[in-house]
Amino acid sequence: MRRWALFAPLGALVVFTGYLGLRTGQPVSETEIITRAAEMYLAEAGAGATQTDCAGAPHPQARIVVVCHHPDGRSFTYVMGPRGQVVVGDGPQA
Repeated sequence: MRRWALFAPLGALVVFTGYLGLRTGQPVSETEIITRAAEMYLAEAGAGATQTDCAGAPHPQARIVVVCHHPDGRSFTYVMGPRGQVVVGDGPQA
C-alpha cells in the first residue's frame, strides 16, 4: 500500500475538524438573535402571541434589544448578547 493512502484519512479528518472549528466560531446574525428572542416570547406569553409582535434595535452595552408587545398590553424585553444569549430578560410588564 502506498504511503499517501495511509495518511489520506488523517488529512481528511484534519480538514474536517478545521472546517467545524471555523463554522463554530462564526457570529450569529441579527435575524437569528431576534428569532431566538421571539421564540422565548412565544413560550412565555401564551395565547395570542405571534413572532411579528417583536422588533429589535441595537444596544450600546449588548448587541440587540428585542421588545415584544403582546396584544393584551403586556411588554416583554430581551437584551441579547453578541452570541445570541439573553443578557437580561424582563418578564411581562404592564
